[in-house]
Amino acid sequence: MLKTKRIMAVVLTLCMLISLFTIVPTVQAKINDKNTTQADAETVSSSVSKVTSPSDFSWDNASVYFLLTDRFYNGNTSNDHSYGRGLDQNGQVVEAKTDAAYFHGGDFAGITTKINEGYFDSLGVNALWISAPYEQIHGYCIGGSGSNSFPHYAYHGYYALDFSQTDANFGTEEEFEKMVDTAHEHGIRIVLDIVMNHVGYNTLADMSQYGFGTVKSGWESGYYSAALNDTTYHQYIDYKSNKDDWAKWWGSSWLRAGLAGYTEGSGDLMGSQEYLPDVKTESSEIVDIPEVLKTKWTQENTLASKQAELDNYFSTTGKSKTVRNYLVFWLSQWVEKYGVDGFRCDTAKHVELDSWKALKEQCLDSLETWRKNNPTKPGADWDESFWMTGECFPHYLTYDGYYTNGGFDSMINFSFNRTGAFNDKGKGVPDVNSINETYEEYAEKLNTNDNFNVLTYLSSHDTSLCRTDLIYQGSAFQLLPGGIQIFYGDETNRPLLTDKYARAKDHALRSDMNWDSIDNDILQHWQKVGTFRNKHISVGAGSHTSLTATSGAAFARTYDKDSVSDKIVACIGAEPNTNVTITLNGAFEDGTVLRNTYDNASATVSDGKVTFNSGANGTILLEEGSQLIGDVDLDNDINVKDATLIQLYAANLNTLDETQLIAADVDNSGNVDVKDATYIQLYCANLSVDGINIGQYK
Repeated sequence: MLKTKRIMAVVLTLCMLISLFTIVPTVQAKINDKNTTQADAETVSSSVSKVTSPSDFSWDNASVYFLLTDRFYNGNTSNDHSYGRGLDQNGQVVEAKTDAAYFHGGDFAGITTKINEGYFDSLGVNALWISAPYEQIHGYCIGGSGSNSFPHYAYHGYYALDFSQTDANFGTEEEFEKMVDTAHEHGIRIVLDIVMNHVGYNTLADMSQYGFGTVKSGWESGYYSAALNDTTYHQYIDYKSNKDDWAKWWGSSWLRAGLAGYTEGSGDLMGSQEYLPDVKTESSEIVDIPEVLKTKWTQENTLASKQAELDNYFSTTGKSKTVRNYLVFWLSQWVEKYGVDGFRCDTAKHVELDSWKALKEQCLDSLETWRKNNPTKPGADWDESFWMTGECFPHYLTYDGYYTNGGFDSMINFSFNRTGAFNDKGKGVPDVNSINETYEEYAEKLNTNDNFNVLTYLSSHDTSLCRTDLIYQGSAFQLLPGGIQIFYGDETNRPLLTDKYARAKDHALRSDMNWDSIDNDILQHWQKVGTFRNKHISVGAGSHTSLTATSGAAFARTYDKDSVSDKIVACIGAEPNTNVTITLNGAFEDGTVLRNTYDNASATVSDGKVTFNSGANGTILLEEGSQLIGDVDLDNDINVKDATLIQLYAANLNTLDETQLIAADVDNSGNVDVKDATYIQLYCANLSVDGINIGQYK
């Protein structure tokens, strides 16, 4: 289905319309020798192109880009050492033996920068899964053991301290809001990684700052020592001596832990994972705000306001003050305040389904409240419900209680990971000889049940990176039925972190995004396939039919639901630069013109077959029509950039090739002129363009 209609701000539209009528009038539709390139034109126009969501978005066809905020892009260097992270007692940057588990500087501002640059648009990404944004423990715990010990900060977002506010290393609340709004302007949903199972470890720095636990004197000399290891670190903490000291932390009503005054649990639901403090989400006990947060908020002079927010929530909802309900409130506030679209729920199997269901139900209401309270914000007019996916290793294509009783719309699919590897030898999807069998299974199980979907990945932050044949994987994986999750750098061939301390750990999988060493051949391939997927709901949500081809694996996808129809044919894994004939089995009728969006070639169906060249990457992506009218830059989208290209052409400032000229002549007059640009502007603003075939194929 064509993702063509965009709604733009009226002011922007009027300004652009005024500028249109200052351009040199009619220019005959032919290729002229002009000076400015198409790339220059796109640069000129990219800063004014703002779009909102296509009406055909579906989580069933989601392309979710998972990034660790800290490792992606540094947009604000002033927050790199918040809370003294990575600094010594004198405020100087520590010369550590490794920074594998330090904060590296990535932040909300950096994500916003890349959204504005169009990085995610060019990949066809329609949702961003970012690491938990709320405040993490300030100090470091110990990674490794003995001489291989190293400082381990909560850069990944899994060691919560305060669920109610942003972590300063990631940015301010204003920067978070700007990131969400900017994503929504580009039609991109925001999914937060959240945790209900545990909070962060106690660290020496946090214990000192907030006055909880039993810390031995002289801890500073050990904590700031380059020679510190797991043994010396824990020598400064007395875990068993004084229950009153430890009650000043979260308290035994909130947590299970191996501490004085606390109880320990066992099993999936009540055991401590990796010794992390286990939250009592199942408890019906009425509890107060944890002592550590009272102390923290008192120091920050926010206790009264945060207490008032909680009191208002509990009084208006009538809910009891249980641990679960505190967490539900804090987490749902990210939805109600900022319009967050979904959650990825960490360690789902370690929290009872009732707690997940309670979170989902509150977030459904919270998203509707945000939309009602912010009617002019981008994304406020979207109609899909709050979305939730969960991590339960090793969940596969199984429809179970997570969906029926836990409120989950999706579960992460571990079918193609390589567990415990922490390397770059991830399995990936099956090869070309069996990929159609996989596609058939996925489409049959997922797309015949409206309540069942999965989020499938190749690489992850805690299993392995798939770096084997990323051209084939870029095709086969992104054309998989159901939702898909791209791990940052899958599309750029991001390498492992080679630090010896992290090499055998999951930190190795979390290297900084390789902006300076991108494999552009791989990136461009992923971009082409990704934009095709995002444009066609049938790829992820449609039925699958295997087709025969003279080379490679060919198939058709069809979607016809809720007045939306879409159909594509594709062939992947073909011999490079080979003419491939696909037998269509009625997918498209004889005489239909098909366009290969991978290289913009066109061919006509004859005798039930069609032939295209496979190109260097053996990939053919077919949709009906030879050229989309109005899509001047051939990116499968129609927006202000296309009108700008026509303006520059009409002013003798750039050239358009023959295919582009066909697309630019939107009124079919034989001329490409100011009127064509005007019609595109009107179309983008959802104003009347009767009789003009913008968005159709010629």
